Amino acid sequence: MQRIGNERGSVLVFITLMMVLLFVMVGMGLDTGQLTYVRSQGQPAVDAAALAAVNALPTLDVNEVYQRAAVLNYDSSTQTGNNYLDSKSNKIGASNVTLLTYSYDANGDMVFSKAASIAGANAVRVALENSNPYDGTAKATPMKSPVFLTPLLNLLGQSTKGTQNVSVSAVAVLTAIPGMPVAIGGCDPNDGSCRDCRPPSADCVPGVGDGTPANPYRNCKLLQVSSANNGNGQTVDTPKFQDSGWTTFGTPSANAPSIKALVRNNSTCANIPPINIGSGCIYLNNGQITPVLNEFNDVYIKNPSGFAGLWDKDDANSNNHPIPKEDWGVIPVVRKDIGNFNGCEPVKSFALFGIRDVVKSGNDKWLVGDLICQRSLSEIGGTGCYTTQLVRDKLSGM
Repeated sequence: MQRIGNERGSVLVFITLMMVLLFVMVGMGLDTGQLTYVRSQGQPAVDAAALAAVNALPTLDVNEVYQRAAVLNYDSSTQTGNNYLDSKSNKIGASNVTLLTYSYDANGDMVFSKAASIAGANAVRVALENSNPYDGTAKATPMKSPVFLTPLLNLLGQSTKGTQNVSVSAVAVLTAIPGMPVAIGGCDPNDGSCRDCRPPSADCVPGVGDGTPANPYRNCKLLQVSSANNGNGQTVDTPKFQDSGWTTFGTPSANAPSIKALVRNNSTCANIPPINIGSGCIYLNNGQITPVLNEFNDVYIKNPSGFAGLWDKDDANSNNHPIPKEDWGVIPVVRKDIGNFNGCEPVKSFALFGIRDVVKSGNDKWLVGDLICQRSLSEIGGTGCYTTQLVRDKLSGM
């Protein structure tokens, strides 16, 4: 007789259920690993494309930006380039590139928005994705990864796709580097915005200019003198106010050889240490260093059109001979009431200085040129030296 409580075959049922559960767990593990692998292929591709594209922003040519973003696309003739999933057909192009503008909020965090044009862009976003969160447009260019759990779910009567979209994005920003190793004392302690960055005795043309890009202060003289002759807050027999001093930025020991090397580096953008407001202090050196002035002359006079010469409001041709773009550079601004240009001083603002001439003979020697105040290192133009950096694309969750 069979017992009423006969449990023969129950183990088989249990094993069957466990096998199904095991297949599901294995499928989930395979899917997770596959999606991670596909993402790890696509992320370096958009990272490299964003870094390449952002370097083209100073050209103000949007097609150049697109071309540089696509330079690492897979090339079937050489079988080189990006090798992410379906990279042969799903290539990075203009539709994957977004020009952005970044600024900083009250907490010092970067805030991004879509740039109206390349002239206002200082960042580039490259993405392989379904839709662009910055303008809401559908891109339909994500990587489509096959998944392994789907067939099991279909066996249970569900209707699911055999692929999963994988989106990746990267944002690269461009930051200017203060190239000219000159700091000016032009920031009024009572004016945190440093709207007028002219040093007290820079002898700019009176009544001309407002320090904006369209109307800079003209023919400003940047004189470096020794502590003994400095009239900034001191009583001396023949005061010669320090309008400026030399700087090695964040590198200690602001000596003549280091400063001279930085003048030469500005023409190649090599080994120039980046600085910013709130990132510590810059090291200063006062006094007239003739080899440094000679180096300024040798480096900048070799630019294609040479020095522009002094601006003259009575010369009808003055505006027809602007300062060449190669003769402009970003310089740090420290407090106006600085006693001496030595030691270490915090940066209060930045300015653009365009060299018109170098006076390197006589008892007093100086640089003379135009000043544009209230510059940000996030602005494009006025220098040929930049650093690039990948930052988080928070809006996309990257």
